[in-house]
Amino acid sequence: MSIQNKELEQFMKEMVAELTAKFTDEIVSFVLFGSATTGEWIRGKSDIDCIVIIKNKKLCKEIENYLNSLLLSLDSKYDLKLSDTCTSYKKTNNLALDLIFKTENKMMFGQPFYVVAQDQLDLKRFKITKDLKTELGARTIASLGLFLHRIKNTGIILYGKDIRKEIPKTVPTIEKIKASFNAMLLLMMSFVIFPYSSKSAFSHAVKANFWACDDVLFALGRPLSTTKQEVKEICSLFGKSGIDADHLILSLEYKKTNDDIKMKKMFIMQYMLKSTLFVYGLYAVTLRKLFKL
Repeated sequence: MSIQNKELEQFMKEMVAELTAKFTDEIVSFVLFGSATTGEWIRGKSDIDCIVIIKNKKLCKEIENYLNSLLLSLDSKYDLKLSDTCTSYKKTNNLALDLIFKTENKMMFGQPFYVVAQDQLDLKRFKITKDLKTELGARTIASLGLFLHRIKNTGIILYGKDIRKEIPKTVPTIEKIKASFNAMLLLMMSFVIFPYSSKSAFSHAVKANFWACDDVLFALGRPLSTTKQEVKEICSLFGKSGIDADHLILSLEYKKTNDDIKMKKMFIMQYMLKSTLFVYGLYAVTLRKLFKL
C-alpha cells in the first residue's frame, strides 16, 4: 500500500511534520488508511482516514483540534477538496441536512482523525477503554474490529510505531455481527437525506454496497483490499447464490461518476431500493454460508 496521489502524499508529509514539531515526543504512531492508500482516492469525492496514537490522554482534544485546523489550512494550499468531502466539515445551505451530517458523523466512524491515547486502546481485545463516551459508541454501534482490520489491511505508517502488527487476525463473533450495522445505517441515512439532497442520498447508497462487501469479507476472515478487488471476490464467492452481481458491478461504475451528473429522483430512489435489497440479500447468503444453513 502507498499514497499514489503526489499532492496528497506531500499534504500528509507536511501534516505529520507540523504535528510532530508542535507536539514533540507526544506522538506514538500516525497511520493513514482507506482509499488514500489503496489507489482509489479521488479529489473532490474522497476523504482521508487517520488514527493518531498519543501518550497523554489529556491532550487528545487539543491534538484533534490542531489536526482539524491544520487540515483546513493545508487543504487550501494543496486544493484537495477535503473540506468538502470530510463529513466533519460539511456545510450546506440547509440546517436540517447539516444536522443529519453531524449526527451521522457521531453514529459511525466518519471523521478524518481519531486521536487516542496509547493506554486507551486495547488492540488485542478490540476495545477503547478509560473513556465512557468513546467506549459506549464503539461497543454499541460501530465495530471497532472492522475499523482496526481496515487499518491492518490498508494502513501505512507515516510516523512512529507500527500498530498493525498488534491487531489480531481473529476477531470475536460480536464484532462480526456489529459490522453489519455499518451498511444498514448508511442506507437508513440515505433515505433520511433523500428529501433534502438526492445527490447525497445517491452517494450514500453507492457507498453502502461496498461497506456491505467489507462487512462480509471481514466476517469471513478475508483481508480487506481495494474496492475493485473486493467486488471481484464477492462476485466469485456469491455470484451463484442469488445476489445481484450486476447491481454491484454497476455500482462500481457509479462510484467513479462525477457528482455534477444530473440524475432523476425516481432513478435514485429505485437505485436506493435495489441497494437495500442487495445489502440484505448479501447478508442473508453470508449467514447461510457461516452457519451452513
